[in-house]
Amino acid sequence: MPGTPFVESHTHASSRPSLHTRRAATAGNHPEPGPRAASARLNPPEHDEGHCRHADEAADDVRAQDDPLWGAQGLLAAALPAWRERPGQRALADAVRQAIERRGILLAEAGTGTGKTLAYLVPALLHGERVIVSTATRALQDQLYRKDLPLACQALGLQVRRTVLKGRANYVCHYRLKRAQQDGQLESRRAVQELRQVVRFAAASADGDLSGLAGMDENSAVLPLVTSTRDNCLGSECPDFRACFVMKARREALASDVVVVNHHLFFADLALRGDGVAELLPAATTVVLDEAHQLADIGAQFLGSAVGTAQAQELARDAQACGLQHARGLADWPMLAAALTKAARDLRLCAAGPSQARSGPARLDWAQAQALPGWSEALRAWREQLEALLGALLHVEEAAPEFTRLAERCREQQRLLATWQLGPHDAAGEPAGAEAAAPGAADSVRWLDVGSHHLRLLATPLGIGPAFSTLLAERAQAWVLVSATLTLDGSFRYARARLGLGDSSVALQGADEAQAPRLQELRVPSPFDYAAQTRLLVPGRGFRPADPEHSTRVAELAARLVAVNPGGSFVLTTTLRAMGRIAARLRELLPPGRTVLEQGSEPKAVLLQRFAADARAVLVGSHSFWEGVDFPGEQLTLVVIDKLPFAPPDDPLVAARLARLEAAGRSGFMDYSLPQAALALQQGAGRLVRGEDDWGVLAVCDQRLAATGWGRRLLASLPPFRRVETEEQAAEFLREHARGGPGH
Repeated sequence: MPGTPFVESHTHASSRPSLHTRRAATAGNHPEPGPRAASARLNPPEHDEGHCRHADEAADDVRAQDDPLWGAQGLLAAALPAWRERPGQRALADAVRQAIERRGILLAEAGTGTGKTLAYLVPALLHGERVIVSTATRALQDQLYRKDLPLACQALGLQVRRTVLKGRANYVCHYRLKRAQQDGQLESRRAVQELRQVVRFAAASADGDLSGLAGMDENSAVLPLVTSTRDNCLGSECPDFRACFVMKARREALASDVVVVNHHLFFADLALRGDGVAELLPAATTVVLDEAHQLADIGAQFLGSAVGTAQAQELARDAQACGLQHARGLADWPMLAAALTKAARDLRLCAAGPSQARSGPARLDWAQAQALPGWSEALRAWREQLEALLGALLHVEEAAPEFTRLAERCREQQRLLATWQLGPHDAAGEPAGAEAAAPGAADSVRWLDVGSHHLRLLATPLGIGPAFSTLLAERAQAWVLVSATLTLDGSFRYARARLGLGDSSVALQGADEAQAPRLQELRVPSPFDYAAQTRLLVPGRGFRPADPEHSTRVAELAARLVAVNPGGSFVLTTTLRAMGRIAARLRELLPPGRTVLEQGSEPKAVLLQRFAADARAVLVGSHSFWEGVDFPGEQLTLVVIDKLPFAPPDDPLVAARLARLEAAGRSGFMDYSLPQAALALQQGAGRLVRGEDDWGVLAVCDQRLAATGWGRRLLASLPPFRRVETEEQAAEFLREHARGGPGH
């Protein structure tokens, strides 16, 4: 179908008997549950106190040394030379097995080092039916597909058809690649060279995944020209439909036993009810949502709506190219394209003042946008230029199928712009009062994302709970939600509330009371000895985030610790402004030979490669480096966090969520800001120790962590690091390892 949002894949296939047949042959390797398994292995959530079943309780019901799968002499130990017995991993795997067998929902927190990936892959593979695994990022997707999944299959002796699906922007579109070659509108010699690289790659590649093209900058201006989007895909009317990498991916995914996706793709496709994940779900017995702490925030991005200047520029470029190819002389296509591009650019410039004042991207709410000088006029000009282009496209619509799709894109941008500005009722031509036009109408918030090169107008729901709960209610599969950070104060209450899995959740209604409740919870602690492996420094004085000199003090403390650190160092900041100041000061304080890498100076992948290659490098990064970045051993032995990671209260989404809680008589700080900060802090601290032999120092440069009651709650949410009272004690721990002391 035209515009299908389905995405592309790589598939590992082999000739083999069906997975259902293989299950019977392999089932003997999996231990049967003990006599108390049905009632005692896991507990349903205890809503009054927020407690959940702990792994050491569940592990009592799981066989240990004589376990033919997970034990010291078991199948996994025989297949994997580096295997270590982990009771927590075994308990998690057993909980996953139970959830699969009874089509339940499992919320599981598995501490770092548990081995959670194998713990959910093994029982899912042994069950023998289709599995969908979704994780947070493309990097984690690749690790699952290229490392963890083959490892599990090898250990179990299974041959499984497996596919990884990524978004359209990762793959070459044959039709748009040809168009880019014909247009000849590239602005630099580098862009011309990159286009030639893509042409050669597309001719030789079996899957079209641009991650296989070495040296291509992820921010290259060529990429939007050679990849498709949901808006500009022609679907079955495309002349290159039969050779399309997207359609090849769809066929392979439908024939696969295990499909690996990411959360962005999962929610985007479900929101659009497209032919990708939504089409695969009915045949899947098990859906695993790894890194589940990110589900609520990622899901909200796709259950709302967005329109931006990039879409306008892309529409203008496509309309000009198509017009000159199929309807030259029937309209002034270059003029129409230039006018639309200018209108979108003018609106971005109208909003650029606040962005420049904040030294980085800015977020403005609906009311702030209305107060911008010239905002309404600039927005109206954008809509008028869309109307002019639409008229020209309709006049030549019969000349080529692409004109019909371009006209649809014009109408959709007009609708989104009108809805954002006027509210859904006014935009539809119906009377609407002040409430409908207000930013928080219909439990969502309208806001602007303003960057140096982009502007997006978004309408975002304040939560995904109702939609996510409905999805789980509609699908009688097993749902496994797992992460290293899902609980606060030992309870899943906050995570359940954000995901719509509270007592009144439709996903939990109607279950047979004779059976175990559909939702079960499990906590598995990390096996690491944090007291021996780590030190935690919380400076007692002089580190107040409100102090204008705070970033300077952070940089100076970091420099002193870096100077004695024998390994690599991270400095994690909560704002881009602080990141820049700290990086600049570190360069002044550290010797010239000490590499200081800064987020944004190069593509993230390049920065991580350079950090890994330099044994004593320092990387200063903000949001995207707080999680999903792993450097084991002495590659990373010092993590400095500039301050507690509270979301800015003037962010439109945060402000709206806080206001909703306060209106309900609850505390926005205690019920939203503090839990969010705790989860973010856990993720940042989790960068330090990734293996049983790792060691290092964590320094949180915010005296509120130890000096306030709520700060001590955050402190208690961290792994059990051994506290030190002074900077000198932290430095001595680093010096001991530099001399070959503990752990060496």
